Amino acid sequence: MATSYAQQMLDALSSGQLEQAQQFFAKALRRDSDEMIYSLAEELYALGFLNQSRRAYKKLLEKYPKEDELRTALADIAIEDGEIDEAQNYLAQIQPDSASYLQALLVKADIYQSEGLNESAEYSLLQAEKLAPNEAIIQFALAEFYFANQFYQKAVGRYRGLLLQGKREVSRVDLVARIGVAYAQIGQYDHAIGYLEQIKPETMTLDTRFQLAILYQENHREDDAIRLFNEILDVDAKYTSVYPLLGQAYAQINQFEDAYRTYQAGLAQDETNGQLYRLAGLAAEKLGDLTIAETYYQQGLALDEGDVAILVALTDLFFKQHRFSEVIAQLTTAISDDVVDSQFYWSLARAYQAMGDTEKAAENWANAAPLFQENSAFLQDLIDWYHEQGQLEAEITALKQYLFLSPDDIDMQMRLEDLAY
Repeated sequence: MATSYAQQMLDALSSGQLEQAQQFFAKALRRDSDEMIYSLAEELYALGFLNQSRRAYKKLLEKYPKEDELRTALADIAIEDGEIDEAQNYLAQIQPDSASYLQALLVKADIYQSEGLNESAEYSLLQAEKLAPNEAIIQFALAEFYFANQFYQKAVGRYRGLLLQGKREVSRVDLVARIGVAYAQIGQYDHAIGYLEQIKPETMTLDTRFQLAILYQENHREDDAIRLFNEILDVDAKYTSVYPLLGQAYAQINQFEDAYRTYQAGLAQDETNGQLYRLAGLAAEKLGDLTIAETYYQQGLALDEGDVAILVALTDLFFKQHRFSEVIAQLTTAISDDVVDSQFYWSLARAYQAMGDTEKAAENWANAAPLFQENSAFLQDLIDWYHEQGQLEAEITALKQYLFLSPDDIDMQMRLEDLAY
């Protein structure tokens, strides 16, 4: 039996003979059967040869103008090419009584979502659901829509409906994993863990393991989190999102040497990760090596001199070493470069106070005070500042605010009573 030109084209493509494939394609459109041309169009679309696939579908549409399935296929190709108007034109030709109308609604939803028209996308999907309420692919499309748009509770309902239909996987998406992640996003960690733990280890993706490890960490199951994080790195050492979290998991159980080694390993994989420089510095401080800690902070700032978290860590280190003038120099330079954070004013106030510059200290305490009214540690420092300056009324006001946050602090209660009476 003679091989079709369509098959000869596909064979030529697989062997890299593009010019010969093009010749076979032209012959296929002229001489092969319509069924063969349709199959070729599907194959070419799957392989990414959109122009050739479009030509094949168009040839068939000219011959079969009532076949709306061809219009949805051409609309899909137009979307892939970014030709949204053309795609909508094909879809507009499909009437509600067409067998392809349901598919057209799904394609329309994709178009609307890609353009940020989420209400229109949802409307199209809900219209499709009315036409086929039990169709799994529509329920899945709605679930994915809600998941992508962070309506996680709605997404869970759709995914669970599919599970009740006996569907565990749709379009290569593990529904149990989706439900677990959705529960995690709305803070229902126990439900999230329960679902994610149902996935067999051998089928669990690295991303799902990562999500489950984070949930373990959130629930203070550090040993389980550490085990999973390390399993991920055993498979892919370049999964750099793991290193900060793994190090922090070690730190949570006071294994600071393991945390430090983890951050070093992370930096070996990604020397541009400012967070790892900061965490490595903090771990070095815990291990008593302040010189190494400062080196890490300075390396992080060399990458991004406006990294607020590293600036705060570095100036906190300077405070420990009573290097108050360096705190002031570092933060005033940052502020002059338009790098500003509320913590800076607190730190500058303390530094100027330690240096005996009362005027500058007062200015920065005044800047910081409105920003930290819910921070008991700040209020303790502010109370001491007011006391040092003899500002009795301000000290009493700050004490009352502090005791509102920390009503069980007996020492502060007695201090307020002594000042008030």
